[in-house]
Amino acid sequence: MEEPRYLPYEEANKIVAEVVEIEHPKHEGRRIFNVYNHRGVAICWFDADEVEAEVEAEDFQEIKEHILHFIPEWAA
Repeated sequence: MEEPRYLPYEEANKIVAEVVEIEHPKHEGRRIFNVYNHRGVAICWFDADEVEAEVEAEDFQEIKEHILHFIPEWAA
């Protein structure tokens, strides 16, 4: 299986307009972070529990900064 490839932080920061925490549409009680581009289109999502386990964030901006390092290349 091929290793995932991520956009450079600077490029991800240009295409990502917003990261929003929502409930997973198919799994009640599961939270996700939806990532939107500047046209309002969801380009990818992350499991909230997994992200929060990876980073000790004081506020949501720190979570967004962490996510920007893991935007897949195909999302561009």
